[in-house]
This record gives sequence, C-alpha cells and structure tokens, in this order.
Amino acid sequence: MLVAYGIWWSFSMFYVQILKEFGWSRGSTATIFTVGSVVYGFGSLVAGALVDRFGPRKLLPLACILIAIGCLINSLAQQLWHFYLAYGVFIGLGVICAGFVPMTVVLSHWFVRRRGAALGVALIGNIQPPLLAVPIQYLIAALGWRASYAILGAIALLIIAPLTVLLMRTRPRDVGLEPDGLKAEESSGQNIPRPPAYTVEIVNPKWAETDWTLARATRTHQFWILCAMMAAMGTGAGMIMHHLVAMAMDVGHTAGLAAFIFSLAGLCSIGGRLGGFLSDRWGREAVFTILAVFFILSALSLLVMIQNGQAWPLYLYALAYGVGAGLSSPAFGAGTADLFIGRSFGAILGFINISYGIGQGVGAWAGGAIFDKTGGYTLAMLAAIPLFAAMCLLFWLAGPRKVRRMVKS
Repeated sequence: MLVAYGIWWSFSMFYVQILKEFGWSRGSTATIFTVGSVVYGFGSLVAGALVDRFGPRKLLPLACILIAIGCLINSLAQQLWHFYLAYGVFIGLGVICAGFVPMTVVLSHWFVRRRGAALGVALIGNIQPPLLAVPIQYLIAALGWRASYAILGAIALLIIAPLTVLLMRTRPRDVGLEPDGLKAEESSGQNIPRPPAYTVEIVNPKWAETDWTLARATRTHQFWILCAMMAAMGTGAGMIMHHLVAMAMDVGHTAGLAAFIFSLAGLCSIGGRLGGFLSDRWGREAVFTILAVFFILSALSLLVMIQNGQAWPLYLYALAYGVGAGLSSPAFGAGTADLFIGRSFGAILGFINISYGIGQGVGAWAGGAIFDKTGGYTLAMLAAIPLFAAMCLLFWLAGPRKVRRMVKS
C-alpha cells in the first residue's frame, strides 16, 4: 500500500509540473485526478468482489501491472486525455485493487477482537505515502517529472507483486490458524495466547447473525448512511490534499517546503494509525469524533496560512491532518466490519468506498474550479469544514456500536 498510494498521492507534486509544462487551467488539470478518483471509487466494488473470489495473491500482482502501465503512459503523455487514460483506467483501478478495500477485507478475516488495532497498524501503508513526498520531489527536480513517473512504475512492479505472492494469505485457515491465534488443538504451552483484555459483545444478535450480502446490505439505511459519510470525507480530503502544494506555493513558499509538509503529515499519521486500538476500547464513533475535530483544525490552519502567508500554520496542518487521516481508515474499516462482516464483506466495503472515490474526485475538481473562479482557495477550505462535521454526524447515525462493541473481559 505504501508503494501504490505513494504513486497515487504524489499527484499533487506532479500537478504543479504539469501546470507549468502545458499551461492548462487548474480546474481542468485537477480533473485528471477526478477521473482517476471516480474510477478508484467504482473500482472499489470490483476490487472487493475479486478479493472475495480470488484472494490477494492473484489480485495484487494484476494491480501492480495496471499501476506500472499507468505510470508509463503518464511519462509519455502529451494531451489531457492521455492523463485521463493513465489515472482513470490504469492507476485508479490498480491502486484500489492493491489498496484499502482488499487489505481491509483480508485483515478483517484475520482479526476479530483486535480488529481496530490490526487495521490501525497495517493501514499505515495507505496514509504513509506522504512520507515519500520529499524523495519524489528530489526525483522530479533531478530527472524531470516524466522520468520520475517511469521509475515509480518500475518500483511498483518490483515490490508489490513479490511481497504479495510470497507472504499474503486470504484467511488464517489457509495456514492452519483461526482468527486472533492458533487452533486450540494445535496450541502448545508456549503458544497459548493471553486472555484478551477486551472481548466482542453482540448488542444486536439478529443483525450479527445475518448472512450479509451486498443486496441485503443495500436494503438497510446504515449502508447508505456510510456511503454518504464517505462521500463527505472524500470531498473534503480532495479539496485539501490535491491542492496543498499549489496552495503553499501561491503564497510564496517553496516546492521543497510544501513537499516537506506533505511528508510531515504522513509522519504524524503514524500516531493516528497506531491509535487504531483506541476504537477497540472507546468505540468507533468516539474515535471518529476525534478525527473529525483534527480534520476541521487542518482546514482552519490552511485558512490562516492563506491569509497571512506564514509557514507555521502549515506545521499545524501537518499535525492535525496527519493524525486525523491516521485515525480514519481503521475506525471506518472496523466499524463497517462490525456492521457487515461476512462472506460478501469485500463487495459491501467496495461499494461503500465508491462514494469516497467520487467525493475525492469532486473535491479535487472543485478546489481547482474555485481557484479559477475566485483566484484563491479560501472558499474551498471553508467548504471543507462542514463536510468534515457532516462526516462525523453520519458515522454516529450508522451506529456500529448498536451491533457489536468491545467490552472489558
């Protein structure tokens, strides 16, 4: 995920270079990522269904081939539609097939009582890519953006496929295990796991015992509330993340500082990811409230930066957005699993994630369009704040705690 999402999120650095070379408007150039995000979103359903059927060892090597082809097309692109093809058909689909949905499905099979913590650690990979911003920025400065894309595509081929084939398994029973530990009959004295501090309490047995398919899930209001929640989160994130470098450079900061802030946000997200275990103890909704506050603070920080042009709000942004983003995926993934875990969880999670991809694409386009219309990003940052507040409210309404919750043993 670090490699796949590193290529995905690096668009904000390539965005500035593409603007310089081709002179397109910010709205139309940002639409490159919008196309990719929409495909990423709809590809979530495909990725979820494929990982349910074939497992990660077959799906992820295909994903890395798609990413590499997309990077190659980007390195040769001359027209706007070339970028649409690269990001839309290849990179967008490749990243989601190597990313959040398949990984969350696999991890949810392996962990039950520590699901939030497991997702928090493992999903470091899909939020840590900002750490790659500085080396990617140096690569672009040294070799140009076209050669940099070609190199990133080669890295995807050399890393993702071997790791997947050698190490990944879909379910613990594929290697003779059960979720959270060994089978009782195979346990030896030194391998018996410690008694858990927290256990799963079934609050709604009828719901928990339902064999959830995608069709059944779509007939619940919780499913559609989660879709709306992800759309709100994606739109707010798209407005911020894909214009951060341009936003900082517009007020006089260097591309190097912008890349460093991008990386610092990734570093700060480690704290959020490792805090995924908090959702096992405090509840998914409580953690979602905390991350919403951090997201809102990040938007406010960028507003201050736009107004005064100083650098210190960028550091506050990196801390706030990094921690908030770090908390988001494990809390959402574990909460969705609490509601809909089952043999079709991949398809269900994938369908919900469509909303995030669409929202992210709309946000990326809207941020550029607002700049083209108003000459700045102030209105975009103001729009992100109510989106993050709505995201929090919607997750509470979905209510994973009403089906399963963690209690002290």
